[in-house]
Amino acid sequence: MDLNLVGTIIAVILTVMIFTYLLGDNPVFRLAEHILIGVSVGWVTLQILFNLMLPAFNYVLDSSKTGSLDWWLYLVPLVLGLLLLFRPLRQVRPVTNLIMAMVIGTVSALALAGAISGTLLPQVGAAMLPLNTGDIIGRIVLLLGTLLALWYFQFTVFKVLQPAPTEGAAANSSGSQAAEETGISSPVRLVGRWGIMLAFGAVFASVFLTYFAALVDRLLFLINLKF
Repeated sequence: MDLNLVGTIIAVILTVMIFTYLLGDNPVFRLAEHILIGVSVGWVTLQILFNLMLPAFNYVLDSSKTGSLDWWLYLVPLVLGLLLLFRPLRQVRPVTNLIMAMVIGTVSALALAGAISGTLLPQVGAAMLPLNTGDIIGRIVLLLGTLLALWYFQFTVFKVLQPAPTEGAAANSSGSQAAEETGISSPVRLVGRWGIMLAFGAVFASVFLTYFAALVDRLLFLINLKF
């Protein structure tokens, strides 16, 4: 039997099983969901095993035979990873907690470095472009949007304390006060808030379009199906 035909049949069945969610949550949809998660976890496990762990293990063996001094750089994380397999044992849990702390700290540092180099620095560079060449209007809008968004997150403006509206004698005895911003700070912060909401809306719209494109792809797959 042609393997391409078998793959097409399986894809059709799984697609229809996913679309059954339109009728409500049901065992067929849950089965397809579990198959998707299981296949994803299995694929990631195989990738880690054959593309990461086995090459590192072979490198350690080859380096130990040739007398290289950098083989322990692979051996240390390999040993730490094996120790994590014993995390359910209470006796070695302090050691595994230390390893987990190292992993979380490393991942956090990598994420912070990625956010700085991939988001913060490009945003700063885009806000410092000259305004007399290129897309002048776009650069002005980007600069104003950046400044207004940053202004929204500043909390050092002098405020005037005024009595808050109260209800009843109990509220009058509390002596509560409300702070109101003075000058142009309040309208500027309002514009900055709207700018942030527009940015969030654009991100949400892009995510929605991504899922919508996937939906259209599956529908076209069913419409143009040929065995």
